[in-house]
Amino acid sequence: MHPRCSAQEVLLCDVCETVPLQSHCELCKIDLCSNCVVKHLSDSSKRHNVVSYKDIVHIRKYPKCSKHAEKHCELYCEKCDIPVCSTSVSHKHSGHILCDVLKKIGSKTQGLKNDLEELETRTSPRYDEMASDIQTKKAQVETNYGKLSTVVGQQGEIWHQEITAIVNQVKSDIAEMKTKHMAA
Repeated sequence: MHPRCSAQEVLLCDVCETVPLQSHCELCKIDLCSNCVVKHLSDSSKRHNVVSYKDIVHIRKYPKCSKHAEKHCELYCEKCDIPVCSTSVSHKHSGHILCDVLKKIGSKTQGLKNDLEELETRTSPRYDEMASDIQTKKAQVETNYGKLSTVVGQQGEIWHQEITAIVNQVKSDIAEMKTKHMAA
C-alpha cells in the first residue's frame, strides 16, 4: 500500500512531502504544512483560499452551492427539493421549510439503498424468471415452426406425387385416345 494511504501514517504536505499537513488550499486542491503555506500564498497569480485542515474535513461533507461557488450547502429546501447555502436561503428560499442537508442526504441515501435492495431481491429475480420463460417460449415457437415447416414439406411431396400420378394418367389416357383415333 502507498505510504500516504495507510491509516497508520501521518498525512504529509503535498509540496514538501516531509512535514505533516496543517492546511488545505481549496483553489489548488492541495494539502500544505505551515512552512509551505507561506510559499504557496506568495504566488499572487491566483486567489488562494487556504483553510485549516480540520475545517476542510468538515466542509468536504457539504456539497458546493450551484449559485454561489464559494459557499457550501448546509441546508436543504424541502419545497424546492434542493440543497441550499445560507446566501440562497435569505434570497430565494425565505419562508420555505429547511432541514440539515447531511440528514436529508442520509435519508435519501437510505431510500436509495432500500430501493436497490428491493431491486436486487424482488424485482430483478422476477425479470430474470420472465426472461428465462421468454427464452423457453421462444425455443418452443422455433421448434413448432420447424415442425410445421416439415409437415408442409411432407404434404407438398404427397401432393407432388398425386399430381404426377394424375398427369401420368392423363397422358396415358391421351395416348390411348390418340391410338384409337388413329386406328379409326
